Amino acid sequence: MAYDYGSESLGIRNPFKTEGLLRAIRGFLVSMLGIYPLLQVASIIKQDQVLAWIYAAIGFVLLAAGLRALGSGIFQMLRFFVGRSVPTSLATNYSKSERETAKLEQPHYKSNDLEEMLMGRKNKTFVEPEGFISRLVHTLVPKLIFLPYPLRNLAQRFAGAIIATAVALVAYALTAFVCITGLAGNTGDILLPFFSFFLIVYLIMTWRTASTVSRQAERQIESQGNFKLVKIIAFAILAPVLLGVAINQLLQQRDVALFVAELQGAELESLAILPQLLLVMLFAAISGTLTFLLLKQRTAIVKAQTKVSEYRANWQENIHPRELFVNIDNIVMANRRYKEIPNRVYRELAPKLNEQSASKGDFSGEVIIETQPAYTPIEHTKFFKQLRLWSTILGQIFLVIGPLILFYLLSESELILKLIREFMALQRPSSAAVQQFTVSLFNEGQFVIALLFSWLICSSFGRLLENFSHTFWAELNFDSLLVYLKCEGTYTESKLTTGKGIYDSTSSENYVMRSSLTPWIITSRIMTSTFADSGSKNVEHPRHILEMVDNPEEMQAILDDIQSFLSDRETIASIRNSQDLSNTERIFQINQQSRAMPVNADQGTLASPQQDADASFSLDKPQN
Repeated sequence: MAYDYGSESLGIRNPFKTEGLLRAIRGFLVSMLGIYPLLQVASIIKQDQVLAWIYAAIGFVLLAAGLRALGSGIFQMLRFFVGRSVPTSLATNYSKSERETAKLEQPHYKSNDLEEMLMGRKNKTFVEPEGFISRLVHTLVPKLIFLPYPLRNLAQRFAGAIIATAVALVAYALTAFVCITGLAGNTGDILLPFFSFFLIVYLIMTWRTASTVSRQAERQIESQGNFKLVKIIAFAILAPVLLGVAINQLLQQRDVALFVAELQGAELESLAILPQLLLVMLFAAISGTLTFLLLKQRTAIVKAQTKVSEYRANWQENIHPRELFVNIDNIVMANRRYKEIPNRVYRELAPKLNEQSASKGDFSGEVIIETQPAYTPIEHTKFFKQLRLWSTILGQIFLVIGPLILFYLLSESELILKLIREFMALQRPSSAAVQQFTVSLFNEGQFVIALLFSWLICSSFGRLLENFSHTFWAELNFDSLLVYLKCEGTYTESKLTTGKGIYDSTSSENYVMRSSLTPWIITSRIMTSTFADSGSKNVEHPRHILEMVDNPEEMQAILDDIQSFLSDRETIASIRNSQDLSNTERIFQINQQSRAMPVNADQGTLASPQQDADASFSLDKPQN
């Protein structure tokens, strides 16, 4: 959505400054590692062009990774632009001041969902987990269901990776038993190294997939079911069989069989997977401990309430129904705005008046309004903050160890190139020389593969800790008032006349609407959560309701405002300016004078006061 500037800040600070600083430091160190090989290219290219290309390739990879981390770290430390339209609305916002912004939002709820939550005292955010792994995790950590979706998906992904690793190790143990005991036939000695290779590759892919944090995970709970376990078990059963068949087909060829027989008699080093397995188990234990403790600290402050304040009554008032709705929208709720930011309107106030005749009818109307969410930081414990910091630090350390291993491969590449050139220098190498070269190259290749595996393992777990800790840095909580109002009733029209007297024609005639109102008001103070990001969409991701708290004081304040409006209304027209008051007084004086004039019986006209006096004198005078 657009950046809507306001002079009054919402108080949302950049939560990624510490994380960005650590990432920038890591990016700077990796960039320095990448610059060194590139500086050596100019001197090496004169001696060995192939080695120079290897230095250049590794240097470019390290420099690109370092600059990317450095740039993202600096980007996280830049100013956190927050407009007046954030965070995202709970449902489609029909407020007139947010028409353009509402088109860009992707809310999680609908207005019907909010109505159901308020009326039914329930929270539709807490959905039931699906799948065996998901249910197992939520059973072991019961309060996990009350956390936001990204944290729940994080826990499920990690648990799924742990279970996949355990099942893969059991499958490998069974395969190793079959190969070592000779049950797999003559191909057992060759089959086990291949399966060891595929085991390490599978574990790396499993943990790299688990480290991925998708923004789509904010909208729904991922399903971790039995299908994943089925795939692991199927792989453990079918892989040895398929590899055995493939190797048997190759051994049927004479040249391949002779070559393998010669290698079996040579001093070949078997693929050592124990260091990689120990590395995976060590990093999994460290990551699992930190993730479990962070989730435990987060669930400790969960309150998961679904309470509301409710008011139902029947009012008999002299008011037009439309005036009541207008007052609630323009005055009662407008007075409860946060920092003068317009309220979020999830159901527009459109009262329906059904006029049955000229003087009576019925009406109905409803509205759902949320005040602007106020940023309310979570009061985390000191232990939680330390765990979050150390998770980020360890993640960056793991991501630095990986490039160091890749940097160390430069020396190994020099040995391999030297070995190849010495063999190529022989014009007619003997079979012993070929065998010695093959053994040496095979052993050096295994060491290089072991280094590459170690680099990928460190990278996978470093990315996992970085992304998981980033999720805990990114959570933002808001507090707001959610109001649902429904009002129905009937109205009748009556005429009220006041001010008529016997001699005075000044009066007031008014048509009054007598309404029978049945309001139903439900309010709740809700706590919502969203997850921020760096960039233009920093606080524009879906927002979820986590707590609903009753608020009887706010409910009473709303009722007081409505009843104050009803009691202060005037139903009789009155004079409010001095000019009209002066005119009315002049008319009153004229009427008094008119009433004081008697009527002349002979002429049927009004007599003046002088004529009345003369007539009285003539009647009282004696006659001669």
